[in-house]
Parts: sequence; C-alpha cells; structure tokens
Amino acid sequence: MRTRSRTWSSASLFLLFWLVAGTGTAGDKPWTSDDILAVKTASDPQLSPDGRLVAYVVTELNEEGDDYQSDLWLVPAAGGEARALTSSPANDDSPRWSPDGKEIAFLSERPRPGQKKDDGDEGKRQVWVTRPDGGEPRLLTASAGSVSRFEWSHDGRAIAFLAREAKTEERKKREKDKDDWWTPAEMYPWSRLWILDLATRRARQLTSEKHATGFSFSPDGQRLAVALQPTPLANDNFDSDLFLVPAAGGGPEPLVVRPGREASPAWSPDGKWIAFVTQDGKDREWYTNTYVGLVAGAGGTPRSLTARLDERVGGLAGSDLIWTPDSRAVVFPAVQRTSQHVFRATLEGAVSTLTQGPEVNGEPAMDATGTTLVFLREAGAQPREVWRMTLPAGTAQVLTDTNPGAREKLAFKKELVTWKGADGWEMDGLLVYPAGYAAGKRVPLLLNVHGGPAGTHTNTFTAGTRLYAWPLFAQKGWAVFLPNPRGSGGYGEKFRAANVRDWGGKDYLDIMAGVDALVARGLADPERLAVCGWSYGGFMTSTIVTKTDRFKAAVVGAGVTHLTSFTGTTDIPDFARSYFGSWPWEDPRVYTEHSALYGIGKVKTPTLVVHGDKDERVPTEQGVELYTALKKAGVPTELVVLPRQPHGPREPRLLKACQKWHLDWLGRYTLGEGPAPPPGR
Repeated sequence: MRTRSRTWSSASLFLLFWLVAGTGTAGDKPWTSDDILAVKTASDPQLSPDGRLVAYVVTELNEEGDDYQSDLWLVPAAGGEARALTSSPANDDSPRWSPDGKEIAFLSERPRPGQKKDDGDEGKRQVWVTRPDGGEPRLLTASAGSVSRFEWSHDGRAIAFLAREAKTEERKKREKDKDDWWTPAEMYPWSRLWILDLATRRARQLTSEKHATGFSFSPDGQRLAVALQPTPLANDNFDSDLFLVPAAGGGPEPLVVRPGREASPAWSPDGKWIAFVTQDGKDREWYTNTYVGLVAGAGGTPRSLTARLDERVGGLAGSDLIWTPDSRAVVFPAVQRTSQHVFRATLEGAVSTLTQGPEVNGEPAMDATGTTLVFLREAGAQPREVWRMTLPAGTAQVLTDTNPGAREKLAFKKELVTWKGADGWEMDGLLVYPAGYAAGKRVPLLLNVHGGPAGTHTNTFTAGTRLYAWPLFAQKGWAVFLPNPRGSGGYGEKFRAANVRDWGGKDYLDIMAGVDALVARGLADPERLAVCGWSYGGFMTSTIVTKTDRFKAAVVGAGVTHLTSFTGTTDIPDFARSYFGSWPWEDPRVYTEHSALYGIGKVKTPTLVVHGDKDERVPTEQGVELYTALKKAGVPTELVVLPRQPHGPREPRLLKACQKWHLDWLGRYTLGEGPAPPPGR
C-alpha cells in the first residue's frame, strides 16, 4: 500500500467532495428503465489527418428494441452539427481515416454482395470503405472469417487486418453429420494476420503458427510488428510476445520475447521505435502493473517509458497507444482513483497528464500535426461525449450531444467519499444520493461491489450503466454506495495486490468500514441495508452474507461462489492460481476458506442469484451451486437464468428483466414493498 501524505483528524475521518464537472443533466423528469436502456453511447473518436473532422461511433437501441446497433458519425473538430455517416441495420464501427483523408474504412456486419443466406456468420464482419461526404460504402475485404481489427499502410496502398480462421470443410461436414465432437484446442477460433493490396485486391496471409492479437505497420510499409500468443485461450494473454513480419511474406522474427504480456504494438511515425503494452518482463500475474514499453524498430533491449507511473496503462477499456506525430511521446489513458486521465510519456520517461479533474477521459486520438487531441469524457451527470483539446495546454470543449433528452431528466448528486479501512488504510469510493435528499435524513443504502477484483468504481455517467439502474433506485429514495476496497485498480500495484490470498478478508473489512462511516454520519439507515455485485462483486456479495446478517437483502450476479470448481471450469483457470498463489490440489484449504459455499449455514439474508447460461468466465454452475445450497439451508432465494448471455448481459429485454428483479427483490426485503413477482412476459 503506497503511503499518501495526508494528516487525518477525527472530524475528517469521512471526507466528502462533490464531484462537479461542467454542465450535466438538470431536468425534473424521472428516469424509466426504458430511458436507461435507450441511452446512446459515443466511442472510438478518430481525427482526420488535417484535423477538420472527427469520425466516431454511436451505439443505440435498434428499432425492435431487442439489440444494440452502431453507426458511424461525423462532427467538425471546430464545433458544429454532427451527422450520421452510415445508417444500416447491421453494426458499423472502428472508423479509420485513409492517410490522405479522402476515405474512411470501417468494420461492418452488413451483407456482402452476392452473399447467400446459408453462408453463416463466419465471415460476417468485414472491412468496408466510404467517403466522408457520403455515398454507398464498398467492400474491401472478403475474408472467410470475420475481421476483428485493421490498419491502413502509411502510403494508403494496403490494409493489414486480423481475421478469424474459418472452419475447415471437414469441420463443417462433421457438424452437418452431427459428428461434431471437439477438443479445447478447437473450441476458440484462431486469429491470423493478413495484408490486402488495394490495387490488385489480393490478400495474403502473414501468420499461421500462433494467435495474433494486435499489430502495427512500419512507416515504410515493409514490415509489421505483431503480438502473438500460443493459443486463442484467454490465459495465454500473459504469454504474448512481439515479432516482426515482412509485409511481402516470411516467418515471424522475435522482437520482444520474455515472461509476461507483450501486446498492442505501435510503430513511431519516424520508424525508429515500437511502443507496446508490457508487464516489463517481471511476471505474468493478473494483478500487477502494465507499462508502456519501447524497443527499437531494428530490435534490441526493451525499456519502460512509464516506470514512474504506478498504474496499469490503457484505462478501463484497454485503449491503444497513440504516438505524437513528432515521434517524441506516446499518449494513453490510465485510471486514477475514481477518475481516468489521458497521459503523455516521453522517450526520456517523463510522464504527465493532458486532462485534469474528476471526469473519466479515454480513447484519445490526434491529428497529423499533433496540435489537436480528441477523446471521450463523461462524469456522474454528463453522458459520454466526444471532446476536443488544443495542445499543449488548451481548454477542453465538448463536440457532440448524443443524448440531448438526458437534460430533461433528474440528475443525482454524486460524491467522492473517503474513510479509513482495515489497518488504517485510506479508502475511497463514490456515493450517489437519492433524489431530493434532505441533509440529516437517514435513507436506505444499497452497497454495490465492483468486479475484477482489480476493477474500479469510477465517475461515469450515473444513468449509463444498463445492468444496474441507479436512477431507479435513487428515485425510490435509496443512496448507492460504490466503494473501491484494496484490490481495486487505480491506486497503484501494492494496493491492487493487497487482497492476494485474502479475498473476503481485509477487502471485506474495508467495505464494511465504509458502510459504518455512512451510518455514523447519519446518512445510511442501519436497518435498511442491501448489497449486490457482479462477477467479483458477486463473489463479495456471497461472502458478505456468510459473515454478517446486517443486510436485509442481497443479489449475487455471476458470482464466484466455489473457487475450486470455478478454477476447473472457467476459461481463465490461471486467474485463481495467480490470486491464491497455488492450485486447488496444492493448497485446498485456501480455496475452501475463501469460498462462500462453505459458509452457507450462517446465511440469513434473502439472496437472489442471477447468471447468464453462456457464461464461460464464471460458469453458470457457480450460480446454481449457490442457489441449491441456499435453498437447502432454508434461506429465501431464487435463481434467475439469462438465456444466451455471456459474463455480462447484453440483450436489452434481459437487461430490463435484471433491473426489475434487482428493484423488486431488494425493495421487498429491505423496504417491505411487498412480494416480488417475476417480471411480466
């Protein structure tokens, strides 16, 4: 735990700071579940080379209300009216300007010319191109497998792309004949690097032996730096290395090969350097820092540019590294406590922030001169929008207004809250106040624990979380507490690693100390407490109800409840090995002691269990095991299974059902609002 130089008095044991960030929502209309699900999200802003236009993505609810759909938009970088560039029932995203600025390539799931209905979805996602002034998009790639990523060559004559390896004819026949047994090596599709000559329209495969995850063209177009890992399995992310591949074809040559993760290469404009995301060869653990690494384009000993930044680079969404046009610095986002900022790291290793304040900033991009920066920004009362800043030290200006209707809706005061956790460590988190809160009044408190455990509760738009409908709780009089206990990201490596072999130990004490501080302050009603969480938050929720009966109701979402069976069935078995320093057969006691399943006999709290039935990260059996144990122990419980949903629910109608189940279950047992019937069908 890093030391922070701050003097505390008894009066300042629980400090609160209001997170005020520019203009936000200020209306008086209440939010509905449909309103929350209809919030549009802006993403992936990309500046034209001349700095005049910004292409970006808007994702919104489709007309049928059963899925989300994305389109490309354009807005002048100097400010002005935004307009849709594409409008298709299929998803369009990942806009990338051609080097001359005359075209925008993008990924799309729209039907290809001549595609048959029975062709399947293997090659559904391809690279298309359109003009910024409009016109009918045209197809560039015709890969047998879907494309996940692409990049223009610097001269605009070629496009490199990653595509999934399509099923073999033998595999297709086996599936048709219902002889489609599989092994783990066949379960996930491999990603290969390809290059497309735009003049001849001929595509050539460049990699074949390993799974490709990222790449970057050299400025002269002769080579590509590529990140390769042994297999597509998620565990192998931590065994990723960097290689150089000739654009004309040939075997990959090792560039950076060492323990841990080497990924996301980005070639400098002058061709001298390759920046990349790295664990710096120190380890391959899940909770340690990542850095901006640097290696010469000709090869050599790599070094870190961000050794002085005690945090993971890439931010909440794992953003790409961006070079300044003069090749003297790399730009990237990183979480800082409950905010996120855009940073600049020079070749000399000096790290500075380009953004300030309590907001969440991310996905930076620059023009060809390096004088204009665009990025995404959001805050508690501000939906996520595209912002612009003139460098080196200009004032940020908002460019888009994706959700104008949000200004008519209620806004909810959100504060940064701090308190002392276990061992006197400093803790902080966020508190969302109920609508119309009167100072000194005790209100019901809903505790929400984030996932990870290295996730972070950040100052994102309060109505922007589709799974947890915080506005609906605030309108019913709830305060929502979002703590960042030890183990969270955004506070440095020592803090993030502080719950290794101690899940549900001092992190639990940190959380409960925060709840106690809110009770002592006169805000939280100790008789009306509830708790919920997803993933690691589900683990902590299931653990909390085995340790205390202070909470009147709980909802466990996709929670790890039995660590041994989780480790044997998840798609990331090394995850628990990393956090607990052993495998279950090497130290069964530590796995048992930290599994809620073995404490069910002490549970009194009515506990709802929610889980997707296609969850490979925390398999559905984890929820079923908890539900069965609670049922047999006589604890009020129910199991809600979400068909087709992976680790995070995605379908709007099932998200709406989740919102209703949370409101009804927690309201019934905490506020006495009556029975909780299942959502109407």
